[in-house]
Amino acid sequence: MHRSIVLSASLLAALAANNAGARSNVTFATDIPFRDCDGLICIDVALDGATRTLLLDTGNIRSTMIADVARDLGWKLDPVERDGAAVPGIFRGGDHHTALGDLIDTTSFFVFERSLLGEYKLPADGSIAYTWFKDRVLQIDYPRHRLRISHVQTTPVSSPPEGVGSLKLITFGEHGPPIVVGSPFTIDGKSVRAQIDTVFTGTMLVYDDALDALGLKKSGAPELFRYTDGGVNLSGAPAGAFGFKGRAIAPAKSTVYFVADGKNPVHQPEGLFEATVGNALFAHSVVTMDFHAMTLDVEPSKDQ
Repeated sequence: MHRSIVLSASLLAALAANNAGARSNVTFATDIPFRDCDGLICIDVALDGATRTLLLDTGNIRSTMIADVARDLGWKLDPVERDGAAVPGIFRGGDHHTALGDLIDTTSFFVFERSLLGEYKLPADGSIAYTWFKDRVLQIDYPRHRLRISHVQTTPVSSPPEGVGSLKLITFGEHGPPIVVGSPFTIDGKSVRAQIDTVFTGTMLVYDDALDALGLKKSGAPELFRYTDGGVNLSGAPAGAFGFKGRAIAPAKSTVYFVADGKNPVHQPEGLFEATVGNALFAHSVVTMDFHAMTLDVEPSKDQ
C-alpha cells in the first residue's frame, strides 16, 4: 500500500501496537518495510555498518551470505570441514553486528559460493534465519509490507491468550534441523501442522504421508518453485478453504500443492508434520510469531 505522507516514529509505534491484534499486548521496538522479491521477503539489513539486501527465512536455522558479498565486506572465511577435509564452497563467516531497523544483534553466518545455490539465483545477498528472533515477537504484515519486531522478552511465559495457536521447533525428519512449525492451520476444515517457511512462495504444500488423512489426492500440472530446495516441481489443484483457528485466511479455491516428480527430490518430514505454508497463503493476513511464548496468530487484515 503506497503512503503519500511520512509517518512520525510515535505514529508508527501506535499503528504497530494497533496492528498487533487484540490478543497481543506486545510493544514493538521497530517497524521496518520489506519488499516483495519474486514472492520472497527482502529487507535492508545493516551488516557491520554496510547495508545489504537479505531474505527473511523462517525455514532456516542459520543465517547465510553469498561468498562474493562476504569478501566485499572483508569477512574472514573459514572452510567448513567434514571428516577432516574442507567442504568445497561452504565457509563459516563468523559473528557480525546485524541491524534490523533500530534493533542490533550479533549473528553467526554460514557463507556459500553462488555455484552451490542451484540454477536459480536468490534475489538477495543472503538471509536472516528465524534464530535471530529468539525470545522476540516477529510480526509480518503482508498487506502493508511491514515487519515489526520486539525487544527480547524476559517476562515469565503465562497461559497464551484465547484464540492464538502454537509454535513448536520440530526436526525436519528424524535427523534434520529444528524448524518452525505452527498450528492449527486447516484445509477444508481438517487440522494441519505446518512448517512456516518464508522462502516458500506458494500457499500450502501437503506432504505425501498426510494425503490420506486429509482426504486429498495429488492432481494438477507441475509448476516450478525456483527457491525451494534449489528448484523443485510441485503440482497444484484448487482447495476448498484454508484457515487458521476457524478464520478463513485465503480466498476460496486457492491452490494447494503436492510433491511432484523432478530432477531435485522434495525433502519430506517423515510424518512429523503435514505441510509447509508459504507467503502466498498469508497475502491478506498479519502473521505474529512469538518466539518467547511460542505462540502463533494469523489474523486476516482489516484492510482487505
